[in-house]
Amino acid sequence: MRLRYFESKNFGDALNPHLFNKLLPGFFDDDPAIDFLGIGSILGFDMAKSATRKIVFSSGFAYGTKPTVDTSFDFICVRGPHTAKALGLDEKLAVADGAILVREIFRENPGKKYGVSYMPHWESELKFDWSTLCAQAGIHYISPMDDHRDVIKRIQQSEVIICEAMHAAIIADALRTPWIPVKAYNGINDFKWHDWTDSLSMRYEPIRIPSLFDATQFMLKVCNEKISTRIPNDLYKMGLKGYGLIQNVSRIPQVRKQLIEIGQGKSYLSNDTVIGSKHQQLLDLLDVVKRKYGD
Repeated sequence: MRLRYFESKNFGDALNPHLFNKLLPGFFDDDPAIDFLGIGSILGFDMAKSATRKIVFSSGFAYGTKPTVDTSFDFICVRGPHTAKALGLDEKLAVADGAILVREIFRENPGKKYGVSYMPHWESELKFDWSTLCAQAGIHYISPMDDHRDVIKRIQQSEVIICEAMHAAIIADALRTPWIPVKAYNGINDFKWHDWTDSLSMRYEPIRIPSLFDATQFMLKVCNEKISTRIPNDLYKMGLKGYGLIQNVSRIPQVRKQLIEIGQGKSYLSNDTVIGSKHQQLLDLLDVVKRKYGD
């Protein structure tokens, strides 16, 4: 059985092998006949459709094309009600995001070290230097690309997390750190956020903050993809740098002030009973996997 997830440096994706190798020891090898689909919005990707048999455990749909739901799938559970509805599944299969199970592994409380922390979406980090802006605002910056163990520890050490990255909110909520959702770019996927928050009887109401851009390689790539006329990269850089000068005078001070105010405002945390119930449901469903597929 293969453990399948979107392999990237994003800590939410990278959490998969750490979590499931501990919770399902000895289950995974390189046998492509059966795929175990774990945490992430992966059900629309080709990688989630290729194996002869697919075990779906808390995965979500948000990108790509809907899979053909047939007998090759064994849906143990999915991330939330929107995934279940999109795929035509029984609503009872909508449990929660499997990242909640960090509660089983990260039991030690390291104590509070940071007041307000901020984590952007991983693509947002490639668009602008959010780390420097946070330092100027006196806000602790957590990169979604850092080692997942360090990220989780720093989430635990924070009084509150401002998060554009959904798994920052999921981990914070699971480990009982208050969180505040924000949205700096239109590319943030609202569907998957609603999928998760609705699974815990919460609302997703992100605070909109202005989009910021630097002349990064990622932004040059985006410009080339968006504009059909071929323009030299040097011209893009000049344009982005010119925009950056205007941004430095107006938008950056505005965002800096806004983040400080957001960190002092209303935060979210799911009900203790609800998160505890979802945690136990996921553990019970892991036992189902062990009984059905264990040696």
